[in-house]
Amino acid sequence: MKNEISRRSFLTGATVAGIAAAGAGLTGCSNQPQTVADPDVAAGFANYEWETPPEPITDIAEFVDTDILVVGAGLSGCACACAAAENGGRVTVVEKTSSWNGRGGGFGAIKSRYMDEQNIVVDKVNAKQHWIAQCASRANEKLISKFFNDSEEASNWLLDKAEKRGCFVMVGAFYSQDDVYAEQPGYHMVMVPEGGELTSTGFAGAELLYLDAVEAGAEFVFDSPAVQLVKDGNRVTGCICETAEGYVQYNASRGVVLCTGDIGGDLEMCKAYAPICVEYGQPRSQYTPVGVNTGDGHKMGMWVGAQLQDLPLPTMMHPQAFCWFHGPFLFVNDNGERFMCEDTWVQGKSLAINRQPNGEAWSVFDANWQTDLVNGLPYGGGMFWDSFRAYGSPLEEAPAYFETQIPLYIEQGIAYQADTIDELAEQIGCDASTLNATVDRYNSMCDAGEDTDFYKKPVFLTPVKEGPFYALKVGPALLTVTGGLRVNEQFECLDLDGYPIGGLYALGNVMGDVTAVDYPINVAGNSHGRCITFGYDLGRDLAGA
Repeated sequence: MKNEISRRSFLTGATVAGIAAAGAGLTGCSNQPQTVADPDVAAGFANYEWETPPEPITDIAEFVDTDILVVGAGLSGCACACAAAENGGRVTVVEKTSSWNGRGGGFGAIKSRYMDEQNIVVDKVNAKQHWIAQCASRANEKLISKFFNDSEEASNWLLDKAEKRGCFVMVGAFYSQDDVYAEQPGYHMVMVPEGGELTSTGFAGAELLYLDAVEAGAEFVFDSPAVQLVKDGNRVTGCICETAEGYVQYNASRGVVLCTGDIGGDLEMCKAYAPICVEYGQPRSQYTPVGVNTGDGHKMGMWVGAQLQDLPLPTMMHPQAFCWFHGPFLFVNDNGERFMCEDTWVQGKSLAINRQPNGEAWSVFDANWQTDLVNGLPYGGGMFWDSFRAYGSPLEEAPAYFETQIPLYIEQGIAYQADTIDELAEQIGCDASTLNATVDRYNSMCDAGEDTDFYKKPVFLTPVKEGPFYALKVGPALLTVTGGLRVNEQFECLDLDGYPIGGLYALGNVMGDVTAVDYPINVAGNSHGRCITFGYDLGRDLAGA
C-alpha cells in the first residue's frame, strides 16, 4: 500500500486520461468518446489495493429482478428513486446502513419559486464564471450548465414535498458581496415542524424524498452493502450485495445508479486521491454517519473500467472544526503570528489554516466586533462571517446570533476573552511579545488604511485596540470529497476511452467533473442542489418520463 501519489497513480485514469478533458462535452452523441486516454496508463498499475478488481462473486444466494437499481440511500439516491418511482419506474434501492442518510444545513438553487417571491435573482454569468475559476477551468461546463438550467424545476419539486409535510423554508442572506469572491443567494434551509413525522435534525431533503419514494412504490433494502457490479459484455446489468443471508444479485434492466457518497471516510483513498485533506481535515471529518463514506461506488466503478476525473480530487473543507464564527478579523496561528489575508472564502481560509502548526488558527478581535461586522457585510460576508439570517433581514441582525454563541464557545474551551493582549496570549498558549507585536503591526496598518503584508481590503482593516479582546479557535473540517467518476450529460459513466459504459450511472459525490481542484462555494449548497437536480433528471429519464 502506498501512502503518497506516485507519478503512475496520479496519471491512472486522471491526468493522461484527461488530456482531452477540455473537449469532454463537445460531442453530442452519447456513443462517441468524450476523452481519449492511453489505455496502458489509464488502465491502472494497481498501486493501491482497491485498484485491483476482485474475483467475480459466484456463490449467489438470491437473484432479484428490477428495472432501476439505485445503490445508496443518501440525498442523490433518494432523489433519483423518488423521481423514477413517481414516473412509473420499478425501483429498488440498496443501502449499506440501516436507514436513509442525510446531512448538512440546506441546498443551493439557481432559481425557485421561493426566490421568485422575494425577487432574488442569481447572476448566472457571474456564478458560472466564478465556478469555473474556482475549479481552475477543469470542470465539465456542460454539467454545470445542466444544473443551472434544471435547478428550478427540481427545487420546486422538493419544496412541494417540504410544504406537504409542514416544513418551513427560508432562503438565506449569508452570501458574500465581495467582487473577487462573489457568491450568489439561493441557499434554502428546510426546518422540520416540531412533533411531526420527520426525524431530520439537519437538512430534511433526504427524508422527504425517501418518504415520497416509498409512497410511490420504490423498494428500499437496508443493511445490504453493494460489493460488486455485474457486467455482461460492455454493459453493466446489475449489482451484488452482501447480506446476512448471503450474496444477493440485483439484475437491473434499465440501469444501475451509483449514489454511494464520497471517499472521505477511507484514509488511504484520501491519501492517494485527495491528500490535501489528510493531515487535519480528514481526522476532523463531520460526515455522518461517521465512516460510511468509503468510496464504494468509486471502487466498483473503476473495477468495471470507469474513469476517474483528474487528480487530486476536490475537497469541501470548511473552517468549522471549532468555532463557527470568525469573520474577516485578524487571524493568527498558534505562535501568535499573522499568516494570511483574512477576507477570503471558506475554502481559502481552510487551506491556509491547514498549513499552520496544528492546523488551527485564532480569529482575534476587540470589543467593537459587532460594529465592525455590520460595517463590512455590504462588501463581504458568507458562511462563518454572517449569521444564519433570512434573505431581506437587516444587517444589524447579524451580530445577535454570535452574541449568544461566543459565550458558549468560551465555555467549551475553544474561545477566550481577556482584558489585555498579554492575557489573551497566555490563554491561547503563545508568546505574549509575539502576539503583541503582531497586533501592533496590524493596528498600524489599520490606521494607515493599507495592508502591506497581505493586502486585505481596507474596509476590513478593523483594529484590535479596545478590550475586552477575543480569540476564537478556527480549524478546517472535511465535509466531503466532491470528485469521482467521469460521466457525460446523461450521467453515464465513461470508460477509459471516453465511451459510455452501458447501464452504469453516477450521481452525487461518486460523479466526477462537475467540480475540480476546489469546491466552488460561490453557489452555496450546490452539492446538495446538484444531488436533487441531477437525481430528479436521471430518475425521470430512466423511468421514461
